[in-house]
Amino acid sequence: CDADGNLREHGQIPLEMGLPKNKQDGQIVNAVLQIQQLADKYASPVVVENLDFGKKKEQLREEGKKYSRMLSSWAYSLFSEKLEAILSNRGIKLIKVNPAYSSLIGLVKYVRMYGLASDEAAALVMARRGMRLSERLPRSLTAYPLVNKGKHVWSAWNKLNKVIKSWDAILCRHDYYSISVSNWESLVMPQCEPFG
Repeated sequence: CDADGNLREHGQIPLEMGLPKNKQDGQIVNAVLQIQQLADKYASPVVVENLDFGKKKEQLREEGKKYSRMLSSWAYSLFSEKLEAILSNRGIKLIKVNPAYSSLIGLVKYVRMYGLASDEAAALVMARRGMRLSERLPRSLTAYPLVNKGKHVWSAWNKLNKVIKSWDAILCRHDYYSISVSNWESLVMPQCEPFG
């Protein structure tokens, strides 16, 4: 992000799953070094999600076997350890943020705006959160009873999440990204009555 929270550059650092331990360790270090180079290039801190890995493991059953294997085999703790060590050694600040609703916010606000993949859009949300920027619902949705002015903005995202989950087309979290929606208002309006 630039100083105003706008997208500056995007991309992905692919990691191969199921490698032997020494190769997995090497690719994690290489990924962290790429992140460090980007932080140096833009003279900016690195923002990551602050995961409670114990809680994450409890939720694995809900997410499915493939997600469970990916999360377990990826060695998140090693990534976190290497990231903290390398960034600290190079004087780069590491900011950990709560990832709540980052995928949903990214989908609603940034996937189409910038042509991002869902994980890139979620990363943009977390980078903006690291800058202490708020993510309000788009104006097209704030006219409906999703927004309670006296509550935290995440309560509106929670209500929108519930509305979306009530759609027949949503069977699992990955279905969010397969729906082609050019106008969120047309889908939310008929279903937001219960939240008024």
